[in-house]
Amino acid sequence: MSQTALQNTYRALSAEDQAGQRCMENLLNCYCREVAGPAGQIGIGPMFGQSDWPLALRAALHRSGGQVMHVLLPAIESRLLVVVDAPSPTGNYRYRSQVYCKSPGQPWTLVDWRMLSTLLLREMALRHGLPFNAELMAQIRDSVAVTATILAKSQPEAFSAEPMAAYLESEQFLTFGHAFHPAPKSRQGFSPEDLERYSPELGASFPLHHFAVRREHVIQDSLLSESAEKLVRFHGSAGSEAGDDFALVPVHPWQARYLLSLAVIRAALRADRLRDLGARGPAYFPTSSIRTVFHPENPYFYKLSLNVRVTNCVRKNAHYELEGALAVTRILRPRLPAIGGLFPGFRVLEEPAYLSLDLHGSDIEENRAVTEGFGLILRQGLGHLAEGEMPLLAGALFGNRSLGRARLMALVNRLADREGMSLAAAAESWFDAYVELLLLPVFHCFFTHGLIFEPHLQNVLIGIRGGKPVRMWLRDFEGVKLARERLISYELEGVSERARQALCYSEEQGWNRIAYCLIVNNFCEAIAQFGELAAGLERRLWTVLRHQLREYQWRYGDLRSAGRINALLAGRPLPAKANFINRFLKRPDREAGYVPLPHPLAQAGEL
Repeated sequence: MSQTALQNTYRALSAEDQAGQRCMENLLNCYCREVAGPAGQIGIGPMFGQSDWPLALRAALHRSGGQVMHVLLPAIESRLLVVVDAPSPTGNYRYRSQVYCKSPGQPWTLVDWRMLSTLLLREMALRHGLPFNAELMAQIRDSVAVTATILAKSQPEAFSAEPMAAYLESEQFLTFGHAFHPAPKSRQGFSPEDLERYSPELGASFPLHHFAVRREHVIQDSLLSESAEKLVRFHGSAGSEAGDDFALVPVHPWQARYLLSLAVIRAALRADRLRDLGARGPAYFPTSSIRTVFHPENPYFYKLSLNVRVTNCVRKNAHYELEGALAVTRILRPRLPAIGGLFPGFRVLEEPAYLSLDLHGSDIEENRAVTEGFGLILRQGLGHLAEGEMPLLAGALFGNRSLGRARLMALVNRLADREGMSLAAAAESWFDAYVELLLLPVFHCFFTHGLIFEPHLQNVLIGIRGGKPVRMWLRDFEGVKLARERLISYELEGVSERARQALCYSEEQGWNRIAYCLIVNNFCEAIAQFGELAAGLERRLWTVLRHQLREYQWRYGDLRSAGRINALLAGRPLPAKANFINRFLKRPDREAGYVPLPHPLAQAGEL
């Protein structure tokens, strides 16, 4: 075996180990937050019965200076032990040892990710009186395999100095993904070859596959001066091949292979209602969502359909979702000048046009598969960047644990050097700017306008200048909802009933979604990530968040916001999306449940 081959083998083995360890941390995160924590089945700190603990666990405890976490699995009469740094009210534990399990009549056993997955799924099955969830086990297995493939590739150590290069690197840097999902890297439908060819984390780029469709089969709408089809044709390279009687429709190359396998598409090709033009044009880059693609010379992102189950959902654009994107853009537009006047550092990336096709067949299901399979949404690009401004995906900093922490440290060090601050003071200043730029406008949009954004880590882009946040972009209207109680009836005129149902939330649903995405998924992860940079910093950042909540109420609040904010400041739990429970029960994402999550805001004090 050559030296290079040997190094690749060692790297792959290490990648598999890292992927398995990360899987166990995710599973423990989910189970402790959603099941064991609310049930009072976690203990952290000194406990009886330490004499039979594994020697390796005791060594890790001594070495790390942490504490032992004890998790009960009462349905299967087992328990788990693992060393953590310290208790965490939000479940953002830092794990410092392997995981051990004690089952009836058995000694303590070192647990790998397969065994831990099996134990937790067995426990859930008995708790709910349901069969073992083999589907979720397959998703966990797939997520580990994908993570290992990503980790086997070398990871860049720093973002590029050129802003758009750095932006693309941040989009393609989500090595680990959601820390509170049991299978954050699962993408069922991709073969190993597909993974290499289309995964953003592996630096993928590819030309889009193009079809030409007769114009009577085109479905499109646009709030722009040009139609979606004209914009696509202008920025494509196959327009002349399509002909005047045909419209051009780009699709993801994986999706093209899927579509060409459908009998209805093959029939349309034979009848010359549809033409397969193949891969054409420049290479596009997949962003962190995998199916949304980007080219620096195209002013629009393309949100493409992809019949692959990525984490929870098959990522296809149903017709009601195409309608919904335009409806949100239409409702948002007249409000943006006032919102921008109050919050000049806040931007929303509109989704002002869509394109798909309808072959008008006699089979309703075939027609739906065609429309969903070709669905394309045009999303506004980042536009003009200010001098020295670098856009970065929030998830690349706060969703990657040690990998993201190194990038975050570089930004904070730059700010500390520039301002003559300590590292801790610079981190606090950075986080304060981040929260102000994001929390104030998101709360204002909800409490004043009834607009429910989803500002989780993959939907937030941060404009960095001088090492510090100066601007925020929010994206992805698939998750944007409208508070039903504050909608004006004419605002949804012409929108189908199915699209209306998908767009509208109650006030309570809207608050749960915002509080989860903004505070739990985003700020809690940012605080946990910053907390490893300096001692005592985590407590200070909760104080910063408390201050910004009070600042919103003082500057922009009303009675509606006062009730929500005061409850949080008094210690009312946050709503945390129960990803593990939802996946186990096979619930659709719209019906996702929440669990109460304690937090230290009430004890955070004042700045």
